[in-house]
Order: sequence, then structure tokens, then C-alpha cells
Amino acid sequence: MGIFMKIINPFYHLAIIGFILFVSCSETDDDDNTFYDDWTVVGSGSSSNVTKNVLTEFVGSTKCPYCPAKDSLLLSYFDSGHENFVGSSITDDWFLINYHTYSPSRGDPMYEFHRGISEMGEDDYCFVRFEEGDWYNIGGVPITYTNGNYSNVDPEMAVGPMAESTPLQMSLEGTKIDGMDITVQVSINSSRDMSSSDSLYLFIAATMDNVDYEGYNGEKQHQDVFLGWVNAGLSGELLSLGNEEVVKSYAWEMPESWPQNNYETTWWQVEWDASNLAIVAFIQNIYTKEIVQVAGEY
Repeated sequence: MGIFMKIINPFYHLAIIGFILFVSCSETDDDDNTFYDDWTVVGSGSSSNVTKNVLTEFVGSTKCPYCPAKDSLLLSYFDSGHENFVGSSITDDWFLINYHTYSPSRGDPMYEFHRGISEMGEDDYCFVRFEEGDWYNIGGVPITYTNGNYSNVDPEMAVGPMAESTPLQMSLEGTKIDGMDITVQVSINSSRDMSSSDSLYLFIAATMDNVDYEGYNGEKQHQDVFLGWVNAGLSGELLSLGNEEVVKSYAWEMPESWPQNNYETTWWQVEWDASNLAIVAFIQNIYTKEIVQVAGEY
């Protein structure tokens, strides 16, 4: 009996130590969820070596009292000096477009400019992309969509899409921004033959950072402001993608009058610098609204 206990005791103690270590490691893993670079698995797609970049589309207005807080929270994830910064391994492949719209009321000069130049009046980019029954179905602002799906503004909103695989690679190498003139070169490669598909459309947006304007809601500076479509416009451009590389080129010029409009706004108070121009290109499935790849040039 004594010999048996001497044999068992060492194993018993080892088991207890192992259990304590297991519990301790489990608790540590839970706490590490705050360190985004540690728990974000980038490049883990199961059917392709290529993973998705991420696009978040923010819809708001300078007339919306709730928009500044949401916008500020979203931008804090990109600010390396902020406690909410999610890490460059995420932000380097995460792009934003901030669409200004007419909700809850008209008067945002960054929206009214587009409405004023629309050939079909209210058939402008906001109505086509966000009005009920059209591209996205929204009931109010602020609202965000990440890679084509409704998303809450939180640190994890880019993590899931970034780990998903895609057959598409896209590059804006060769794109040049020279003052107010932009030459866009888009290169697209696909690991699958999708030439028979009628679902994939290319959208290229011009945006601008550091737009200074204090509107009704008190927000003073605006980032990633949508300026216009560089390519086919509201409905995008159908892509036919085989196994060969597809290269497309476009030219776009920043309107000197932006955001001048005929509506009763204080558009002349909007201050901007052409050096803050940027390009965001994305490929979207028009039926599912899934964005399958994104690229940006700043």
C-alpha cells in the first residue's frame, strides 16, 4: 500500500500542476483578445492563397447629430496614437469611404454638390446606392457596411472579412495623383475562370481626407469623403475575368467647384487640399452585395 501511494503521488501532483497550467493559459488567451495583432489570423483562407482586403462604407451627414460619435469611433481604430488602434497589420488592408447624404434633412454641402450635378435629379449616388429597394436598404444614418454587409462599428468589424479567401487579386500600381488630376490603373488577376459570370462589377471611387467644415452637428473635420465615381459611375462596370490578367486605365479630374451647389448651404466654408486625394477600387457581387476584393491608393 505504501509503495503504491508513492508511485501514484507523483502522477497525482503532475496532473494537478497540468490542470492549473491549462486553466491559467485559458484565462490568458481570453485577456489577449484586446491585442488585435495576436488574435487576428490574416491569410487563413481555405480555398485560396489570397485573402480579402476590407472596405467599410460609412453613410452619414453633417445634419445628423449622431454621426460624429460613430465616425470618430471608427477613425480611432486607424489612429496609431489612440488607445483603440487595431494595428497596422489590419489598417494597411482596411479602406474607408464616407458618403455624405440627405438624411435626416438636406443641407450637407458634400451631398448637395452631387445632387446638383445629377442629370436625373434625385437619381444620384445616394438614392441609387442607399435608397430603399436599391443597392443597400437603409432606414437612417449613421450606418456602416463592411465588405457589403451591415456592420456595427467595433474593433472586430474588419477581422472576419480579412480572414476570408478570394480568387481575386487587385492592384492599383501605376496609379498617379498629380494635383487635381488622377490617372488610375487597375490590374486584376483571378485564380478561377469567371468569364461567364454576370455578377462581378468594378467600382472606383475618388475620396479626400482632411476636409474642414463645421456643419449642424458640430463635426469639424471629415475623412475619406466620397467625391465621385472614376469609372462607369452609379452602377459600376461589369467585369469578365478569366485566368489572364485584366488591366484597365481611367482618368479623372477633381472638380474645381467642389462642393459648390445651388442649395441653401454654406458650401463656401468647406476647405480642402488636393494633396489629400485618394482612390479606392473594389469589386462587388451585384446580387449578394459581397465585396470580394479592395485596393487603395493614397
